[in-house]
Amino acid sequence: YRFWDTVPANSITLAAMDFMNASLIEQMSGIRDALMKLAEPEAARAWPYYLRCKVGASPAFAFMLFPKDMKIDISVYLPAMSDIILFTDLANDILSFHKESLAGETNNYIHNRARVAQKSVLETLQDVVDETLAACARITKVLQSTDAAIPWKRYVNGYLAFHVTEKRYRLSEL
Repeated sequence: YRFWDTVPANSITLAAMDFMNASLIEQMSGIRDALMKLAEPEAARAWPYYLRCKVGASPAFAFMLFPKDMKIDISVYLPAMSDIILFTDLANDILSFHKESLAGETNNYIHNRARVAQKSVLETLQDVVDETLAACARITKVLQSTDAAIPWKRYVNGYLAFHVTEKRYRLSEL
């Protein structure tokens, strides 16, 4: 509460708790294979993003963009908050896809979503790319001409630069 106002500080705390809880859920026996066992996987269409949203702790990152010393009223950026969270989650999934594919990892958002949507992994990846770009455009439109536009632009640039330069993502191989 020293660096963020009450609602952002609470949201950051809740995101940390959701992350811990979702990390436990991921480790539970049976959860990893739950989608494979469903007779009608499309009925669980919301499950992959539910788990993804919790495990990513993206609300914490999103609210941290606007510390109280910036003096940006929450009413300015709150209308974009769900899209900032969505962008953070999905951009990470897109930028992690290469390294996860090379490692043979299939217990991730892209693969889980492909299963429930009954689409190919590449079709699903393209859908996620399209949704990420659309979210970014909406955020930019909501925040344009406000003081919140600058931290948003810096965040996007830094987030992408981190993934591109961090060796663990193996993006230099592309």
